[in-house]
Amino acid sequence: MTALDAHEPTLARLLVALTPLRGVEAISLGGSTQAGLADDDSDLDLHVWWLPSLVSADERAIALSPLADVGSLRVAIQSWGLEDHLSIGGTPIELIYFRLDEVQTGVAHAYGEGLDGESFTTALLYSVAQGQPLYDPTGALQEMRERLNGGFPEATFQAVLERRSPLLHVTINQVRRAQRRQDLLSVQQKRATFQGIFFNLLFTLNRCYHPGEKRLLTHSQRCLLCPSQFEERWVASARMAADDPALPNILEELADDLLHLISEEGGIPVRQEVW
Repeated sequence: MTALDAHEPTLARLLVALTPLRGVEAISLGGSTQAGLADDDSDLDLHVWWLPSLVSADERAIALSPLADVGSLRVAIQSWGLEDHLSIGGTPIELIYFRLDEVQTGVAHAYGEGLDGESFTTALLYSVAQGQPLYDPTGALQEMRERLNGGFPEATFQAVLERRSPLLHVTINQVRRAQRRQDLLSVQQKRATFQGIFFNLLFTLNRCYHPGEKRLLTHSQRCLLCPSQFEERWVASARMAADDPALPNILEELADDLLHLISEEGGIPVRQEVW
């Protein structure tokens, strides 16, 4: 039995509760369970695609309360966006709400002018493309999935690689300056920024949608274009103390190798900027 099979009764109960609610247009399964990477600590992520006007938090609470373990239901949480949290039979569940027409506009923009974010540019596109539809009566979700899975948007490929590549060395220099003034909290912040930019570029270079913040090294195994000994070098950098003078050097080597791939394999001339 797969992890998904084990969750089928829970998913069925959630669909019965959610699909009649006003504004709910489609529901898909996402997260680690959909990706086949769930472990004992994983929750169950459901993406709820809605159009105005979505039912109120109170109405959602009424619909979900009969399913939820006692004391587990929390509605209208603002995290990455609107979320409801509960557990059913001890399984934690996150209902993550996306406004369907805004996502449709974002998908069109990805193929038109191109998306350009610093760290998670195509994460929402990943949720659409890789999510497993559970309820999609109009076919709107499937239509977006087919478009996204038909080819990575070239305009977004160009925008991310051209505009974000120069920021790798900018951020490394910020790490060095923070180390010199012994501002270790700033070092941690800047190394996290570097990581976000690096993996955004890596997934874009490989024309893969960004999977989000978790299990980056596992997801990067889908990428054919990677710096040599990529995982080992990232693990080594993650274990370095913030005041280790070798930290910016290993980050710089990773950046240089990725920028070489972007130039040689992605066909994008790389500008160097230092702030």
